[in-house]
Amino acid sequence: MINMKIKSFLFVFILLNGLFLSNLYSQKYDIVDKIVDGYPKNLSNTDQLISLINKDFTSPNEKARAVFTWVASNISYDISLSESMNHASMKAFSYKNEKEKEVKEKKFKMDLVNTAMSTKKAVCHGYAALVEYLYLKLGLETKIILGHLRTDPSEIGEMPNVLNHAWNVVKIEGKWQFVDTTLASGYISSKTNLFTFHFNDGYFFTTPEKFFLNHYPIDEKWLLIPESKIHFAQLPVFYGSYFQLNYQITKPESGICTTLNNKNFTFAIRGLDQYDTVEYSSSIDNRITYLEQENNKLDYIIPLVGKENSFISIYVNRKIIAIYKII
Repeated sequence: MINMKIKSFLFVFILLNGLFLSNLYSQKYDIVDKIVDGYPKNLSNTDQLISLINKDFTSPNEKARAVFTWVASNISYDISLSESMNHASMKAFSYKNEKEKEVKEKKFKMDLVNTAMSTKKAVCHGYAALVEYLYLKLGLETKIILGHLRTDPSEIGEMPNVLNHAWNVVKIEGKWQFVDTTLASGYISSKTNLFTFHFNDGYFFTTPEKFFLNHYPIDEKWLLIPESKIHFAQLPVFYGSYFQLNYQITKPESGICTTLNNKNFTFAIRGLDQYDTVEYSSSIDNRITYLEQENNKLDYIIPLVGKENSFISIYVNRKIIAIYKII
């Protein structure tokens, strides 16, 4: 039998060792990012990029990260193309048989790759095609996944039946990992409607549990976890900062709160630092209000009087992380 002192020592050792390895892993990616950031800004040839990555990196993890970082940092979102598209455009082409499909799909993807490299612009399909092409050339097993991305609070409570997004999975050491370079690249300002680069590595090797919060694939096997459309439909809308800074809202799980039996909206969040500030706003008045934790717990309480049929936005350090629907 192992006595309690030894058990405690082993627990602390494993915990510290895990933290050490986690920090080491993070630092390794910092090094990868720094090297990739030094690549020529005028790169427009995939062969040159692949040659640089093969020269600088050896492990599949590093190569996967290098592609992710380069694409997210150099390809801007093509707003004009996005606005001219509709959901039918996501289908890209028609075909009569599997052979014709294979030929057309290969050409379609290659056109996307060439356009992204030459113009440095793309929409989600272009990002995903470029990542897939680079991963395959670097010897990594990968796929493009099509599905639904939730971005608007009006979608809370609705089934994810609209095809509007594309992302990637890559197999590393026998395990499929999620990669979304579109969301990692930046954001479109609601005020100016202009794209701004903002690197978000929260969408690199995101856990299936967290990736599920705003992605739902057409082929449900690519959830990689036992989840459902019904659960997805009931979730709040989660935004980039929630993924980048590793927050975890532990309650409520549902994105819909009814005022029928609730006078207050109570939520709890983990992963905050000592000096992080938590605030909220209502779509009724759009006034940002500071929140304090209740009774030294993780709970924050928002009064719902006068907020019926509205949306509640949650902020950490003035960055929006989630939106809930109040009915």
